[in-house]
Amino acid sequence: MYDNHIHCHEFPREELEGYVKEWSLVCVSDDLQSSRKTLELEAAVKCLGIHPWQVEKAQPGDLEAVLHLIERSEAQCIGEVGLDKRFVPHSFDKQREYFRIFLKTARELDLVVNVHAPDAWVDVVEELRKADVDRALIHWYTGPLELLETIRDLGYYVSINPAVVIQKKHQEVAKAADRRIVLVESDGPYEYRGMRLAPPAIRKTVEKLAELWETTQEYVVEVVENNAARLWRR
Repeated sequence: MYDNHIHCHEFPREELEGYVKEWSLVCVSDDLQSSRKTLELEAAVKCLGIHPWQVEKAQPGDLEAVLHLIERSEAQCIGEVGLDKRFVPHSFDKQREYFRIFLKTARELDLVVNVHAPDAWVDVVEELRKADVDRALIHWYTGPLELLETIRDLGYYVSINPAVVIQKKHQEVAKAADRRIVLVESDGPYEYRGMRLAPPAIRKTVEKLAELWETTQEYVVEVVENNAARLWRR
């Protein structure tokens, strides 16, 4: 199965090697250093970028260096990039400047954008639309339910995290979203309310989706894997 959003560079090498045998990993990066490290890793999909939390910490030349890596490497995806009004609202203007540059690059190179958007859900979708980006994944989506229809109509996807087991808003999203746009992710390694998020926790996501959709786990796997195949053109 695909783990459509995971910070591979933060895992111990042996642990990551174990996951690679069983999972198709979509490895996202946080900054220039992690983008370089992601390129060295074994992964189904490599995403390079500068996380909104890291934008204000970026050194002069970092953005240009990441863009150079994207243009000159086998990366199929830009990420983790986006906008964040919840945790780092003070750097929003600079986040938007970086995000627009990444979107322009994604459009020019026909790359997927792996997006972070807490409390900037509408802003992110509007930026994607204006940039005419073809393929995007908005990860760990807990935004407005009414925005899901627009996301679908634009051809974008949302990913459901193991946090869906306990996070009520995420459950509402999982139930409301068109199943054709739903993917799964771990966002590992991350601790969320006592849960360690890593690829194996996606099995709990599948169980919960089967419960919410009133269907079988086999059907859930078929749906999310077909969706991943369309997004990543596999």
